[in-house]
Amino acid sequence: MQQRRIATVGMFDGVHSGHRLLIERMIEEGHRRGLSSLALTFSIHPLSCICPERVPPMLLSVDNKRKKLIATGVDEVEVFIFDCAFQSKTAREFMELLHNRYHVDVIMMGFNNRFGSDRLSSFDEYREVGKTVGVEVLQGPEYPGVSSTIIRNLIENHDLKQANAALGYRYFIEGDVVAGKKLGRTIGYPTANISIPDSSILVPPEGVYVANVLLPDGQQYGAMVNIGRRPTVDVKGAPRSIEVHLFDFAGDIYGQRLVVEFINYIRGEHRFDSIEALVEQLHKDEQMARAIVGNRQEL
Repeated sequence: MQQRRIATVGMFDGVHSGHRLLIERMIEEGHRRGLSSLALTFSIHPLSCICPERVPPMLLSVDNKRKKLIATGVDEVEVFIFDCAFQSKTAREFMELLHNRYHVDVIMMGFNNRFGSDRLSSFDEYREVGKTVGVEVLQGPEYPGVSSTIIRNLIENHDLKQANAALGYRYFIEGDVVAGKKLGRTIGYPTANISIPDSSILVPPEGVYVANVLLPDGQQYGAMVNIGRRPTVDVKGAPRSIEVHLFDFAGDIYGQRLVVEFINYIRGEHRFDSIEALVEQLHKDEQMARAIVGNRQEL
């Protein structure tokens, strides 16, 4: 006999504290009813078909979102390959799909979640539609003050501490180490230049940050990160770069993929009158960054 399921559906961008509370409650309800738990998410943002210019930058890649969802303890994770044909499904058609293909008997909706092209206006409407297709619709818990939009705004305003608190983990980006101009090593601050393969991911705004960096072999290093256009050493209009200076590291990591976890913001990027003035500021940045890395409460 096919195992019946309880499911929750959403974009789950960031898999933040509110998402995890919803999934935790779904898992508990599933255990109570003898149902396995299923988290269903989408391969792209639903706005991609409706209004592409309004699609926000993502907090997690699809692969990392799947990993974060699995880590919640849910029994299964399903990523819908979202397209415009799928987007046209009504709430009823979507629930029928879940019931017939995925054997879902119960859906737990996020507090402010909506699905279906008809965008039903209330939870009661979803519950009534669910009854007609054999799906019980439950309303999940509210988690005030936390949303993917709020977290994006915090990151874009340099507030990594609050963003990390809302996420429940340090915000991170992944990228490959590529060849740069190698100017950093000439002034005592060699950097790994990071190229992010997924252009949909939100990169924090220009400035200097303190970070924790994970290497592919599992080693971790404190670091300071410059995101910007290097106005002191580059021409006006130079492309944005992401440069990571790892503390107390010596080695060749070209071509390796690094995970850069942002801990806090230090200062904005600006042009210095000389290389000497830049180096003096980098010394100050390093002292501040090392102090933060050394305070385990910050990590």
